Amino acid sequence: MRAFLMTAVAALFPLTTVMMAGEALAVQDTPTTINGVEVVCTGVGSAKDDPRWSAYPVKIVLATTGGANLANAHVSLSQNGKEVAGTDCDAPWILFRPRAGSYTATASLIGGSGATSSQNFSTSGAGPQKEITITFARSPMANAQ
Repeated sequence: MRAFLMTAVAALFPLTTVMMAGEALAVQDTPTTINGVEVVCTGVGSAKDDPRWSAYPVKIVLATTGGANLANAHVSLSQNGKEVAGTDCDAPWILFRPRAGSYTATASLIGGSGATSSQNFSTSGAGPQKEITITFARSPMANAQ
């Protein structure tokens, strides 16, 4: 039985590694690099005032059309139809440090409605931070009521 379990784990490890390529579960306020793109999930409490965040050239904000912050979404950054970086974030801001170019940011709410929304933008990869707000018609909590 032990040999079977060890063989099964060894066989599944490469599969899960491939499935997670380009994806990461963000730990709030902890920068990580995905496919060469630095990413951080933040925007909650005093951590949102961290001076390091203003150095990221792209700030994706998740919100309702009424302006309330949203969290708990899968956010991906794509270029030329190919995902460059993607992460699950449980905060309303996702900061990216991509190379210069044109991108599509797509957010899919996790749980509730599972709604998806996207915004196209371009960045020089440096300079003043560009804020892109991805809005949803209603919060996931509205679906639970």
